[in-house]
Amino acid sequence: MEFHKSPADADADCDDEASAKLMVNHQHVDPVNPSSGRPTPIHNSFTEVEVVRLEDRVTLEAHNMEHLVEAYRKKRSSVLQGEKARDFDFECRVEATPIEIQVDSILHKLRKEDEKMFEEEKPRKGNGGQEHPRFAGDHYLSNVDLIQKSNLFRVARHLPKGSHLHIHFNACLPPRFLLDIAAGMDRMFITGNVPLTPENLDRCQIEFSIKSKDDENDEPAPINMFPSDHKGRWCMKFGTFLTLSENHFDGLKPMDWVVKKVEFQEEEAYGPLQTAAGAWKLFNGRTKLMKGLFNYEKAFRKYVGAFLQNLVDDKILYAEIRPTFMESNYLFSDDGTGKKNNAEIMDIIIEEVDKFKAGLSDKNMFHHIRVIYCTPRSMNEEQMEAGLNECIRFKERWPEMIAGFDVVGEEGPVNHVEHPLKKFTLQFLVFRETCKRKDLDIPFLFHCGETLDMGTSTDGNLIDALLLGAKRIGHGFALPKHPYIMQLMKEAGVCVEVCPISNEILGLTPRAASHAMYALLANNVHCTVNSDNGTLFR
Repeated sequence: MEFHKSPADADADCDDEASAKLMVNHQHVDPVNPSSGRPTPIHNSFTEVEVVRLEDRVTLEAHNMEHLVEAYRKKRSSVLQGEKARDFDFECRVEATPIEIQVDSILHKLRKEDEKMFEEEKPRKGNGGQEHPRFAGDHYLSNVDLIQKSNLFRVARHLPKGSHLHIHFNACLPPRFLLDIAAGMDRMFITGNVPLTPENLDRCQIEFSIKSKDDENDEPAPINMFPSDHKGRWCMKFGTFLTLSENHFDGLKPMDWVVKKVEFQEEEAYGPLQTAAGAWKLFNGRTKLMKGLFNYEKAFRKYVGAFLQNLVDDKILYAEIRPTFMESNYLFSDDGTGKKNNAEIMDIIIEEVDKFKAGLSDKNMFHHIRVIYCTPRSMNEEQMEAGLNECIRFKERWPEMIAGFDVVGEEGPVNHVEHPLKKFTLQFLVFRETCKRKDLDIPFLFHCGETLDMGTSTDGNLIDALLLGAKRIGHGFALPKHPYIMQLMKEAGVCVEVCPISNEILGLTPRAASHAMYALLANNVHCTVNSDNGTLFR
């Protein structure tokens, strides 16, 4: 048989199978569009026989595919169940009581309502006029006003919370609290590093300090603080500063301008040119500003009481605070003539805590706070040793008040100088052995992993925290990048004090959805959520 022949020329004696093959293989050109090369349908008994056979085959194949799809679905379901069984909250879900299941359902409904609230807000306009719909997981500083109106925030405030474990004590209340006290202090001074011209309002760095009458003469007079021809620093009483005209502060009241200097602004945190290093530079300036508002007795005592009341209002039963101690650390008297040392500062904390607890009508509203002894990582070896020794003395004197030891400050290089934990290996090992000998429980609660670095001494702090036996670590943002260290910490029961809002504003993650805490929880690493330096983050 020759396949170039047409069907009409085929031998009449061809069997059905041969004819069917002929019909399948022969290509008929479309008479309407010869160039298409498409076969022209041919209607005869042979093609109908073949079509039936093809349909049977397709039906059979479809039946087989259904089995394959069903098998795939079962495998997928099995994998999904296996993953859920490894979730950090799996046991809670499996063992949930009927009322807990009901509450969970209510919270999901409230969350849906919150999502709708965000979606109904007017979109924000970005580059080129592009509209960006509002959503709950957007930048914290962009959303903070809406967050405070949300159902989940309202519920969260009323839920009892077992503990708050990562609080820098000099920055945990709204800025107006300390500023309002400072406004009434006769010896409180405000200092700026550049004249307050319109172009300097944003970049002027201010500080506060209690000064005695003798010390007042050491600072430059406030004259010419506004003209551009004035150079250098200026200083004046804060009360006098607050009487200045709004015209000097771009229409803001002087106090509102100062509050703006304390709190991170949206553009500062999320500007296209901002980096983690740049955000830390702003952060360090703000902590320096806060120090002078905090380090005199009247403000400090009031601050302790207000902080404790804030814990009660937020239903937090227990907290650990991180004051910074060092040899040069003092708490000034209200007139600036006297100083209290670290031990006397501890006495004040204990006095105010006892007074607050005695005034509670319900003792179950609040249990206790303890102090984590902190000293700056920028200290040299001798200064670090002195801090460790003082921590031991404090533990011996107030065994129920000292919760642990930590080093604080920017973890990465500052002015190209590094201060990794390994720098103090000898001092830390001696401290640990001394605690064993004296039967003292002072765990290391190190800040570490608060970085985007990989393979640097900063990144290596995770290794040293592990080897030094840290009970908890602060931030631990870099930990998921180190699966082996993460596994060892998990086995050792190390808890990570995650601080998502702080990490976002200081440039480690653009939004909370990409925070490292989700990877940590997915790997069943113990975590607590914390505020860090809430004053600065609104």
